[in-house]
Amino acid sequence: MSQSALSGPEWQVELWPNRSLSKNGLRAFLLMLAGCFGLFFLITALAPGSNNSGTGLQTVLLVIIPFILFVFGFVVIAFAVNNRDGRYVERLCFDGDRLVVEARHPKKPARRWEFQPYWTRVMVRTTRDVENQLIVKQRDRAIAIGGFLTPEERAELAEEIRSALCRFNGCNV
Repeated sequence: MSQSALSGPEWQVELWPNRSLSKNGLRAFLLMLAGCFGLFFLITALAPGSNNSGTGLQTVLLVIIPFILFVFGFVVIAFAVNNRDGRYVERLCFDGDRLVVEARHPKKPARRWEFQPYWTRVMVRTTRDVENQLIVKQRDRAIAIGGFLTPEERAELAEEIRSALCRFNGCNV
């Protein structure tokens, strides 16, 4: 997902991964999952024949309860990791003097790169692993941008960056 603005002498864009599930949606999903597990537990406990032998029911429940807790815990942890990674942000800002790329990840220190507009090149390449990989390069330094974007979004962003660099470098688009 991206948001861009072009105002006066400055161009900037902010990129972040698509958030397909809100916090309220996550809560609702986890409540539904817990309800399904509870219903399964209840059906197992009330199944015909489960009251005849208490030890049989205890054995089944001792196997089912840890499994249910493990699965539920794993789902909660997986969504927590996904939620944390969803807070990753890349910012590109161009003020005419330099193109600044900042990357902020919640678990890593912020990183910042500065590029001189005249020497900066924007490339889109397709490798065996990545389609339309967006690379900003200056002499011997290169960084990949927008790895979480779709190939079409990366191609559009490359054109937007090229257009901004071209406007500020004085060439005609």
